Order: sequence, then structure tokens, then C-alpha cells
Amino acid sequence: MATHTAPDTPARRMEIPSGASRLLALRAGATVVCTDGSVRVEELANGPEAAGGLHCAVSVRVNAGEAHGLAYGGAVRLTAIGAAQVICLDVSGPASRIFLQATGFFQRILAKNRNNSVGALHKISK
Repeated sequence: MATHTAPDTPARRMEIPSGASRLLALRAGATVVCTDGSVRVEELANGPEAAGGLHCAVSVRVNAGEAHGLAYGGAVRLTAIGAAQVICLDVSGPASRIFLQATGFFQRILAKNRNNSVGALHKISK
């Protein structure tokens, strides 16, 4: 099964048939929201807090209306217990965050240099 990666799309909605699995590549801090049915979320615990430094799978059941935040990221397997609908909210990467901060910085500078188009409106209304 191929891993689905889409770094430019922060949210993915998918329907998973009963008993089927999807393997996704998500960053740490991503959220899996189950909107219908139940899914089992399995992620590989690869941090220093993993027992004895061994890589083991952490499995969590998420029911309809519940969300699960991924602590480790990487390859995540979603297995539908019954037919399920899931939304995966991935966190933005470092390049996206830097671009957003630069955009905000330049917008603040350009807003100070822009002409005020409604500045004389108070003189007309008298």
C-alpha cells in the first residue's frame, strides 16, 4: 500500500470502507477527526520516551465525533472498524510558516505606505 503525501493540502477528507486501511504520512501535531463510524489509529512511537528505545505501534480507537492528536508523526495507519469518514488535519511545514510570517510583515509595511482612500469623507458629509 502506497503512502499518501500531500504537503500543500492541510486537510484531507476520506471515506474508508469497513475493514479497510489507509496508510498516511502526517507530521507530529496533526489531528485525525472521525466524523462517522469508528477507526483505529496506529502510529509508530519512535521518540526517546518509547519503552527501552524500541519502536512500537501506539493504537487508539477514535469514534464518531472524536479527534486524536498525533504525538509522533510519520507513517500512520487508519483502519476502519465499521464504514467511517475521517478528516486528517495536517500541520503546516516550516517553509509555509516562514512564508506566512514574511507575508504578514510586508502587508504591515505596505499598509502604512498606502493612501487612505476614505480620508476626505468626513469633509463631504458636513
